[in-house]
Amino acid sequence: MLATASGAITHLGSSSLLVPLSALYATALWRHHSAPLALRWLLALALCLGAMVVLKLIGHGCGLPDFPLFPSLFAGDRFISPSGHAAFSAVFYGSVSALAARNADSRWLRIGLPLAAVALVLAIGASRVAVSAHSGAEVVAGLTIGGLSALLFLWSSRKDGAPRLRPSPWLAGAMVLGLALLVHAGDPSFVEGTIRWAAHQLGSGAGLCELAGRAFPGSRG
Repeated sequence: MLATASGAITHLGSSSLLVPLSALYATALWRHHSAPLALRWLLALALCLGAMVVLKLIGHGCGLPDFPLFPSLFAGDRFISPSGHAAFSAVFYGSVSALAARNADSRWLRIGLPLAAVALVLAIGASRVAVSAHSGAEVVAGLTIGGLSALLFLWSSRKDGAPRLRPSPWLAGAMVLGLALLVHAGDPSFVEGTIRWAAHQLGSGAGLCELAGRAFPGSRG
């Protein structure tokens, strides 16, 4: 039962689910006369995912230095591939909930939406450890990058009016169906495998580790 619940929660941070949802969210922002807001959202998302890809490439190809935060807490933890699920869920759910809270009529919603998003993102991060996909250090690294990206988006859009986006039952149904399919059939995402392959190619012949050694003195590069 616990394994099934962890599997369902962890899929809420899957790129197979969040990439199409992110595209739909950007489209909704654009259509509601908020093109600058949509572009800022896409930029924050690109920065988050770009940073994750770079760290994963270096981690798989050359090795990352020890996790710099809370060294006593995460001593001995594996730190090779920061959690993309944690980062993606932090930037997506964090940004969406905080922007929705700006325009909420109820004080409870203005407080409750961000708190619910934080609880969900932390649950997704914990599930990555529970399913043995990542260590605690890798999850915290992903949460940090995703959280900073969400804060960047919210800060850059602080003067923008938050558009009223009506909840769509069709979108909610598609999300539930997509999650059910992921739980039943597994996550078809090939992102991590592709990054591992690219890291091996770059690390062995393109000077990736030399560059990584200059950027991260503690890495094996």
